[in-house]
Amino acid sequence: MIDIMSNRINHPSVSQKLLVYLLLTSLVLVMLHVLFKYISIVIFDEKHGFLFELSNRLDLNDENSLPQWFTQVIFLVIAFLAYLAYRFTLVNEGSSLWLVIAGLGVLLSVDDVATLHEFGLQNLHNTFFEDMKSTFLVNSWILLLPFIVAGLGVLIYKAYRLLPVRTYGLIAVGGVIYVVGAVLVDSLTNNFLGRAFIEQGVMGGIEGGLQLIGSAVFLYAIADYLELYHRKQVVAVRNLLKPAPRSKAKV
Repeated sequence: MIDIMSNRINHPSVSQKLLVYLLLTSLVLVMLHVLFKYISIVIFDEKHGFLFELSNRLDLNDENSLPQWFTQVIFLVIAFLAYLAYRFTLVNEGSSLWLVIAGLGVLLSVDDVATLHEFGLQNLHNTFFEDMKSTFLVNSWILLLPFIVAGLGVLIYKAYRLLPVRTYGLIAVGGVIYVVGAVLVDSLTNNFLGRAFIEQGVMGGIEGGLQLIGSAVFLYAIADYLELYHRKQVVAVRNLLKPAPRSKAKV
């Protein structure tokens, strides 16, 4: 294990390169989101049809946008890698935890497209707050926050008990960053309703950026775990996925 870690310092592994690519892509997406929101809202007052639609296609919080499709792919990869970890890990070493993480990856990927959480939040708000204006403390996330914190706490505790310290730490960091963006920043955005660029451009960029970073770190945690502890199995799977070499046609 020490030899592997020292070698990774001089020669970055596939998972380390993947993390760098994901973080750089996330940074670019956040910059594009803020830039085109500023152009569309501040400069053209949302009256330029093409720029308005383009800003929506680059919107970190629009379900039909490029960043949302990027996030969906991340969650699907998380689900796939967590399933591999489940298959490679013994029962008493956390295999059931990896299966739960795989299920969460699929669920969050579907939610990104189907907007299930938005439908649920809207119904909760209409039920408990009726016509009250949404604020940081008056919104549906506040009702769900105790359950979200409890669920994240159980996940982190199970990771602490069953997984290596490095993997547990990365999962905890990724999960906390994601929840801060998805819940706390989203709730705080309610205080800026009516101030279009601050709400959609700045706060939307912070919210979406934190979700991208959190999911990227979470994905890296699983890929790093597989590389460090199941390298042989990963290589075997990678070889299976490679296309068979083409045989040269005889003349």
